[in-house]
Amino acid sequence: MMYGNENYMLMQRDPNRLVKLIVAVCFTVLLAVSVGFNFDYLQFLDSIFTTAVQGSAPTQGLEHFYGMVTFLASPKMDIFWVFIAAFFLWGFKYKVPALWALFTIGGGDVIGAIVKQLVRRHRPPLHLGVDNGYSFPSGHVLGFFLVAGILWVIVIPLIQHASIRFIVKALLVVVLICVMLSRIYLNAHYPTDTVGACLVGYSWLLISEMLYASYAPQVARYRFVVNTKI
Repeated sequence: MMYGNENYMLMQRDPNRLVKLIVAVCFTVLLAVSVGFNFDYLQFLDSIFTTAVQGSAPTQGLEHFYGMVTFLASPKMDIFWVFIAAFFLWGFKYKVPALWALFTIGGGDVIGAIVKQLVRRHRPPLHLGVDNGYSFPSGHVLGFFLVAGILWVIVIPLIQHASIRFIVKALLVVVLICVMLSRIYLNAHYPTDTVGACLVGYSWLLISEMLYASYAPQVARYRFVVNTKI
């Protein structure tokens, strides 16, 4: 990996990103509009999946497990995990990727808050008091999706062994699914809130990647990131 050389960037320009972004945004808007207008088919799907996840009789063991998962994937903890990743990236001279990671998680939180205010979906009945604010999209799922996306895009490619890369990717997918299930199980969100969070997160991640591919070489010229790898 060369210093400040666009030919060796972690994220190259990719025309397919624009196509993916358009598709992702279309699905995101469709789901958000459906949630905003509280369509009957959406209520039906949410009811089916909520019943499937929660089961007929919630168990104390699952409640403790999902409680731990939801804590570790809380918005504050998501920022903490990204700070740790950015710290090590900076130390290994990946300074621009470190800044991109912080920008991505911060921008995602802002976008999530804006979408919540636009859709204004109320939480499921009997939700915990700590789960305040609007429901769509899930902040926990959105935040961890971006954590996983950041690791997927700029950390995992640096791992030399293909088997380890595969294991880490599989673990990220499993943890993301657990975070989604935890928010439904604990009655903090409807299933479509978690799906919407993934769509919002994926859309923003694509935009952030496009920004990196376009502006990383220029940022690498600034003195405070001298000798950075991009």
